[in-house]
Amino acid sequence: MRHNNCYYCGQNGFIFRSYRFEDLAIVADIKIEKKHEGWPGIPHGGLAMTTFIELIDIAKEFPAVFPYEYRFRFAGEQLKCGDMVRCIVQKGDARYFFGSFGKSLQQPYCNCRYSEGHVHEYGNEIITILKNNMDASTPFIIPNMSTKLTNTVISDHDQRIFYITDYTTDRTYLILHLHGKNNFAQAPDGSIHNGVLSSLLDETMGWSTFLSVWQAGVTVELQITFYERVYNTDNFHIIGFCDDVRGEYGKKITTAYGGVVAQRGEEKAIIALAYGRWLTLPGFKELMVQYLKHYIE
Repeated sequence: MRHNNCYYCGQNGFIFRSYRFEDLAIVADIKIEKKHEGWPGIPHGGLAMTTFIELIDIAKEFPAVFPYEYRFRFAGEQLKCGDMVRCIVQKGDARYFFGSFGKSLQQPYCNCRYSEGHVHEYGNEIITILKNNMDASTPFIIPNMSTKLTNTVISDHDQRIFYITDYTTDRTYLILHLHGKNNFAQAPDGSIHNGVLSSLLDETMGWSTFLSVWQAGVTVELQITFYERVYNTDNFHIIGFCDDVRGEYGKKITTAYGGVVAQRGEEKAIIALAYGRWLTLPGFKELMVQYLKHYIE
């Protein structure tokens, strides 16, 4: 009942409108449509992440207990608009779920694991970096390619305006400032949906790696730990920075950290922390430039 009016899975659900229980699993079938795309013709990675988050929340018998963590692993299967996919989430125990999303569940597009309590511990250095790199004045503006996935009120000409805090060192810090007048999709409890925050972290961290190596690629892994809720009326920041680059020219593994930090009075509250890896691929930079031109035109 909590999801009856849900933006993602209610009567007019943006992702799916029905689901079913099969033994210890919950299952949803989804047709990837143009409204789900990130790049033209290709679904946004946040589609799979948000679907997992929805199904896990529906399947849970008890409210989530902070901290909790999602681990997303993107495999080799490629998806496009028009594909029919299936998302299956299975219960390990009351605080642990796992699942797959794709056309083939033997080699799916994405796998997910969810757990409460037993989460990755981030060092104080990461938290300090996130809290101390808020000031930024150099804009990096791109078309907002996830606006339909994350927003319930949609602008015709929406832009994503990041700010670069340090473009001269090995670490490129990218920040998205959100100033308390947001229209992001909400969870049943009224907080901003974790699928929204996951999608924004994926974008911010991914673009920070692109600006660090000037090569484009795909998300391989994204791990997000949530510590608190954040609301549309809050002032908060999405931050990402490239931390490591390995591999030969043309095909590298880049590592990024990120977080959601809310301004609570004089204090900066950590809402979520994230770690991810991206694989750069030959030709993706040119493809990305073509796609950006497509959105601009």
